[in-house]
Amino acid sequence: MISTSNFGSTPSGENVKLFTLSNKNGVQAKITNYGGILTSFIAPMEGVDREMVLGFDTLQEYTSKNYLDNYPYFGALIGRFGNRIDHGKVTINGKELQLSCNHSPHHLHGGNIGFDRKVWKAKVVNDSELHLSYLSVDGEENFPGNVNTTVIYSLSDENELQIKYEATTDKTTPINLTQHSYFNLSDSCSNILDHELQIDANYLLETNDFLIPSGKLLNVENTCFDFRTKKTINQDIEDIENYDDCFAFGETTKTPRKVAELISPDKKVSMEVITTFPGLQVYTGKYISAGEKRRFEAFAGVALEAQGYPDAPNHPSFKHGWLEPGEIYKQQTNYKLIF
Repeated sequence: MISTSNFGSTPSGENVKLFTLSNKNGVQAKITNYGGILTSFIAPMEGVDREMVLGFDTLQEYTSKNYLDNYPYFGALIGRFGNRIDHGKVTINGKELQLSCNHSPHHLHGGNIGFDRKVWKAKVVNDSELHLSYLSVDGEENFPGNVNTTVIYSLSDENELQIKYEATTDKTTPINLTQHSYFNLSDSCSNILDHELQIDANYLLETNDFLIPSGKLLNVENTCFDFRTKKTINQDIEDIENYDDCFAFGETTKTPRKVAELISPDKKVSMEVITTFPGLQVYTGKYISAGEKRRFEAFAGVALEAQGYPDAPNHPSFKHGWLEPGEIYKQQTNYKLIF
């Protein structure tokens, strides 16, 4: 079941809607067509609704200067290119192209105004599917080509929030779509350091101090990045202060497979991450500082962003990161609650 309500107007006067997806178990996912943001993901537990994501109740909180000054991208769809591109430079047909650099000195999450701050066209297709579409025109944030993107949100009776991505282009363009929710499965306002995390990855990307990949994969064995056996997030975090790393699973797959699981401190709920993407960016939120009515601070949530590798267009060995005319970009990520 999907219900629709008003969610306010953007500073430029565009009307925005909020869509509430509900299943037979009482699980709800609330999504706005402003940025495709997942504002809420709730499960009824022991008679109490437990919130699983960081988010706000009004559009004004997402568009306020205070929020955007320290922008954590709560719950948003990210594009054209999620994560970082080294100095915003890519080469197409032998010609270097300069993209916008909004995270000095690099390109991050689509540029100054990415997909996360656009009003998407929304269509409720049936009782469980919400279709969001957006046309990114040639030259937007200096990306080439007109890119038509559709993202389908659906909520199954197996408590699985499914996110399907599709895109086409009329010119060769970099692309890496993702979803930027921060999860906290606890029954209180505590941080995520006591959550257990398990990641089915033998490798992660080697990066420099600006989180730009070198092109090499590092084995996680005997390092603080080894989550192959579940452990609390804080077990080894003192060694690095904060996780903000891309775990590598290899090739893109045709069908989604489980790559990670997050478990609440009270062990009453867990969430599986199931995806076709080759990577998972894990950010433990050390630099979160957002919100007024609902205030979120450091480590309030953990972002589990299934995606392609950062800076992939500049690393031929990564074998993805581009969309060509005539191709259809297709990826999928599911977040499954178990309680």
